[in-house]
Amino acid sequence: MNEKRRLVIEKLLEKIHSGEIVVGDKLLPERQLAEAVGETRPVMREGLIALDAMGVIDIRDRQGIFLSSNEENEARMMLHRVRGWPADILSRVMEVRQIIEPLATGLAAARRGEKDLIKIQECLKHMEELAGQAGEEAAKEGAYWNTSFHTVIVESADNAYLSRIYEGVYSIIEQGMSMMRINTSPGAHGGRLVAYQDHVRLYELIEAKDSAGAELFAEEHLRRTIVAMVRLGQIVPTSDLFEQGFVGKARLR
Repeated sequence: MNEKRRLVIEKLLEKIHSGEIVVGDKLLPERQLAEAVGETRPVMREGLIALDAMGVIDIRDRQGIFLSSNEENEARMMLHRVRGWPADILSRVMEVRQIIEPLATGLAAARRGEKDLIKIQECLKHMEELAGQAGEEAAKEGAYWNTSFHTVIVESADNAYLSRIYEGVYSIIEQGMSMMRINTSPGAHGGRLVAYQDHVRLYELIEAKDSAGAELFAEEHLRRTIVAMVRLGQIVPTSDLFEQGFVGKARLR
């Protein structure tokens, strides 16, 4: 994510948390929001789209911008202020991803609605734009949309408790993805181009309501990510639970 967009998102989150731009269960109109955060409406709108993709707000045509529950918003806002996690935490978080994501993806395929598909498409659109780009900024922005993609999928499983668990690892996942993309060429395993192609396939399986196929492919996709992170020294080999047979298809052998 570029720095300007990140700052706009953080400003919006802080002002939502303080109640400054909230009236009842809605945010102020766009013009007033732009004035409150000190940005132009196009820049501010990018921040709103990002928050909608994350599930913090709900943008409804001709109705306004609605908040999710206050508790969920507060949890997300706190997470986005977290910085500088030690490497060991990333290893543990990737273990949690292996436990949660394949099963959540299968459940999402069974329960997803049309609005969930629209949110996933929004993430894919941004990922496609960044897929072939190299450089630190593209890596950071790609990591943001990558993580948002998986967050929307977990939310599509329609289980509030599962979503809350996943919220606890969101910001750490984004940081880890960003560093991996910086150190990996777009076309290599773990790179943005391969990741984008995987995400398109995941979307197709979820759209088709192929629960079993979505779960299995989510595992394949995550396996590639884990291998790349171990290779780069970002996580320890013992955090590859798939390879050890603790979770996933391997445990059934």
